[in-house]
Amino acid sequence: MKKLFFSILLVFINHIGSFGQEKFFEKIEFGFSSGLAVPVGHFKEISVAPSLEPVPPGSNPERFQGFLKNEGGQAQLGYSLGLNLTYHLTSSVFISLNYLNTQHSIDTRPQQIYYDANFKSEIDLNGVPFEVPGRLESDTYRADIFYLGIGYRLPIHRLEVRFTGLAGINNLEFPFYSWTYQISETTAIPLRPFPVDGPVPTSLREFAYGLETKVAYSLSKKFNMNLSATYLRSDHPHDYWTSLLAASIAYKIQDEIRYRNLAVQFGISYRFGGE
Repeated sequence: MKKLFFSILLVFINHIGSFGQEKFFEKIEFGFSSGLAVPVGHFKEISVAPSLEPVPPGSNPERFQGFLKNEGGQAQLGYSLGLNLTYHLTSSVFISLNYLNTQHSIDTRPQQIYYDANFKSEIDLNGVPFEVPGRLESDTYRADIFYLGIGYRLPIHRLEVRFTGLAGINNLEFPFYSWTYQISETTAIPLRPFPVDGPVPTSLREFAYGLETKVAYSLSKKFNMNLSATYLRSDHPHDYWTSLLAASIAYKIQDEIRYRNLAVQFGISYRFGGE
């Protein structure tokens, strides 16, 4: 998908160069931006309970069955990079082709704290206390989002405000994780996702949509600097099995990552023609 985007971009720019009409050039704008990626809603919430092994009412859970994210993605503040190619249909209306990459680390500390408080300390058949250390490790959220925009431009002297509706595809990499239980000094039991039907997905590709607000300031006839807030959302359902733990059964996990992100970015753009 990245290669396709950049191929289209290069072909489009080459086509512009060969077209040779100044008025057409004046309608084209290319921009680069970077900044923060702020997780919103379910994507950033903390939720330990869905990951616990289901047990009869009134009894205590014995272990984590997996690391579910449907009620809490536990995404932390991250960073974002963006590219956009804009074509000005009129002085007020424009369309754009956009790419946004976001990365968020995942906060696994709540599960660790819960495990240490409830499961780490055990008592053997002779009444002797012992410990079973466990740790949760996880990949980060990595999203590559390709989307189209249609917007309205409101000039105010050297400033302008843009409002854009967005729709496209979010290719979210599956954040592999592992729960590891240290049964003895030499034995550790890992809990990792594995296939239900086919391989565990390495990418979760789903429809994404959102809105963008941008304030731009004209540095010259060709260059603008801008500050933007881009909100995008998408839902990524997926299934997998967890591995066996001791005498327990494997669990089929039916999960969903509810991606909700606000990219706050500073950018610069180049107008091929300039007014």
